[in-house]
Amino acid sequence: MAVFERAKTFRPIGAALGLADMGYNALSEIKPDLAIDVRKLASNPQYQLLMRPNGEILFADESPFAGTNFTWLAWYSLQTCLRNTLPKNVSLYLNHSLTDFHYDSNSFLKLNFRGQDDVYAKLLIGADGYHSCVRAKTVGDGEPLYTGTMTWRGIFSRQSLVLDFPFNQGNGFQLVVGEGKNFWIMDAGNNLIAWGATALQGSSQKSLSALLKLQTVFSSWLPLVNHFIEITEPNAIVETGVFDRESVSQWGDNQRVTLLGDAAHPIRPSLGLGTTMALQDAVTLGQVFVGVQLTNTSQVSSAIQTYEQERIKVTAPLLEKARQGGLDSHAEDQADRLKIAFEKQLASTRGNLK
Repeated sequence: MAVFERAKTFRPIGAALGLADMGYNALSEIKPDLAIDVRKLASNPQYQLLMRPNGEILFADESPFAGTNFTWLAWYSLQTCLRNTLPKNVSLYLNHSLTDFHYDSNSFLKLNFRGQDDVYAKLLIGADGYHSCVRAKTVGDGEPLYTGTMTWRGIFSRQSLVLDFPFNQGNGFQLVVGEGKNFWIMDAGNNLIAWGATALQGSSQKSLSALLKLQTVFSSWLPLVNHFIEITEPNAIVETGVFDRESVSQWGDNQRVTLLGDAAHPIRPSLGLGTTMALQDAVTLGQVFVGVQLTNTSQVSSAIQTYEQERIKVTAPLLEKARQGGLDSHAEDQADRLKIAFEKQLASTRGNLK
């Protein structure tokens, strides 16, 4: 068995992701100690701040997430834990970008990689994201659907930084919302601060400089936002369009190929479930392949179909919820609605503690 990774090297770039009970439960299913190891590198927000772009404070209090199982976590930290969990009989290959695959005369797979030797396989699980090469052949539904939103993400060390509330009293989470844009900053565990930003844009085309683009998009916002942007290493800023796809009834080819994660069910990130759903995919996939002989095409095909049926039943209904959440995130009254939601959540949390 082997994992083929497109990246040439693993670098601590990108941003943070949210994990709660469902995500940690999936990690425990993969390996009992994995959830423990991941949580050690994560951060539960203790204090929270919501502001408008002009600096007006709408909410400044204990975070509604404080004391819950919700955490922010640097993607690189999760990636490292997953990498360290790989069994000894699973090889990891970097700089392997899949370009095509087909079946040989023995009904097994031949995988073609850009600039690398071909590889023969009995099973192919495409976890290759929005623009999945695997999906292009198994589903053939064209390019993913651009939602009209661009996102930028960055991360940097917390050391030597003098930070105000909500970061000076513990793990903080701050949002600046308005003008159809969003900027959020959070403690991401392991002494890291991460941030993310979204704005509406007519095209998904990336800019020549993500740093300069961000400085332009948020030029009139309070200085704090631009401070976090400017202290981030420019090469560590990730700029991507936000995409989704219509749900389909089948991901793979009903033989030896299937999909996982964003390649299978890309949705807007408004629900904060992308990583969790991918982990759940992996758990279900592992379960359905227990006892399956990979040389037996019928068994492999049956396992894949069971996996897809179970996961599509869960993931498909989330598409419209995520779309609505994405639209709401750029609405004129988003900041006011978040204020009300945070106050209700905190009041409920405090009520439960009495």
